[in-house]
Amino acid sequence: MGKLEKGLLLIFLILGAVPFAVDDPYLLRVLTSALMLTTLALAHNLLLGYTGYPAFGGVAFFGIGAYASGVLSKDFPFWMSILASAVVPTLVALLVGPVLLRLKSHYFAIATLALQLSFSEMVNNLAFTGGSQGINLQPPFGNIPFYYLFLSLAVLSFLLNLYVDRSVFGYALKAIREDEVAAESLGVNTALFKTVAFLMMASLVGVCGGLYAFWITYIDNTSVFDPLLSVKTFVALLLGGVGTTVGPVVGAFLLEISSEILWVSMPEIHGVLLGSFVVLILLLFPKGIIRSN
Repeated sequence: MGKLEKGLLLIFLILGAVPFAVDDPYLLRVLTSALMLTTLALAHNLLLGYTGYPAFGGVAFFGIGAYASGVLSKDFPFWMSILASAVVPTLVALLVGPVLLRLKSHYFAIATLALQLSFSEMVNNLAFTGGSQGINLQPPFGNIPFYYLFLSLAVLSFLLNLYVDRSVFGYALKAIREDEVAAESLGVNTALFKTVAFLMMASLVGVCGGLYAFWITYIDNTSVFDPLLSVKTFVALLLGGVGTTVGPVVGAFLLEISSEILWVSMPEIHGVLLGSFVVLILLLFPKGIIRSN
């Protein structure tokens, strides 16, 4: 484990002490949002960073996980609903993955975005998902436990990236990223490895969606299948450095906190300033902050 990874683990430990040191609900909410974006970025990094497949509509599994937990919350306890938010997206990914992963590059990105839009329309027209009315959820506890749940999920996602980056499985994914045909000719079961990475991403993103549903207490198709969330996830990846273990975390926190600061200080031109800031960072660090150092 390198110095950057050790430093990040130390930062995670410090973040764990924040609720005890600072009694500020607003700060806690901002950090929780940053941790959620961190998980999404790290989950997508498993597929894009190591395999080279840009799941631009990977947030589809965020929405599926949110609705899985929301629907089950009516009859089952919180933990069973969260378990469903991992299982259901993984099963969906198992069904669609072998088909989608036949596509490459921007074709794959567009196909996953179509999947996201399709599920958004589907849940908007089904009775058991609440249709256009959405679903109201009853949170089982306050904001601090949700903070620790998102922190735990972010740490788990980081450790999973760390394992993939240094494992034989990860080397196979990197071989697929560099030259899939050559990797297959060398005996790498590319279809299997791509599918496993896709399932890992779907599971993490799904749990993130399930926690988010309980955290905000209300979901509808526009809130959990939001294309803007896909954009933020990929911007975080680009800012920090695609294919790195620390980069997605750096990018997610930088994007979320800078966005919040600009929104509070200059809400009228928040979007313009944030966009300019992102462009400036990418011009200064074209490969991402971590990769450029």
